[in-house]
Amino acid sequence: MVEVKIEFLTVDRNTGAPVVVLKEKEGESKRILLIWIGESEAWAIENRLKKVDLPRPMTHDLLKNVIDTISGKVSSICINAVEKQTFFAQVKLELNGQEYDIDSRPSDALALAIRCEVPIYVEENVIEENGFLEAEVKKEKPMQRDAKDVLENLDEEIVKNYTV
Repeated sequence: MVEVKIEFLTVDRNTGAPVVVLKEKEGESKRILLIWIGESEAWAIENRLKKVDLPRPMTHDLLKNVIDTISGKVSSICINAVEKQTFFAQVKLELNGQEYDIDSRPSDALALAIRCEVPIYVEENVIEENGFLEAEVKKEKPMQRDAKDVLENLDEEIVKNYTV
């Protein structure tokens, strides 16, 4: 597994969909992974990253509160698979001396991870097959649209507004 961090959130100019940009934490040649997410999850992630105080708990806050109340602990999350361009994740939960791997959408797992302040991982094969080296972004544009092309064409104003 490779530990990553949320580098920033942005919007894909071509689709208008939010994109979370994950970047490898260690190593000289850092890899990047892009995951398209829903607007409400992007909002939840962005508000937490910017430390926005809300008057009432949102869904991911509620989940964290429930886990805390039952003396559970989220220990990490992992983006562990991709099928037909859909990413899958697992939340590792510790409860009563046992560990549970709970299926999750990556966006929900990421929103929970930043609230619980736990490591974010990506399986090696997932980042190897779907990520790219940070240095490749500035190279020649590929013929077909892929993650690198999207990252190169993100709306600059939106990137500035969402940079973490």
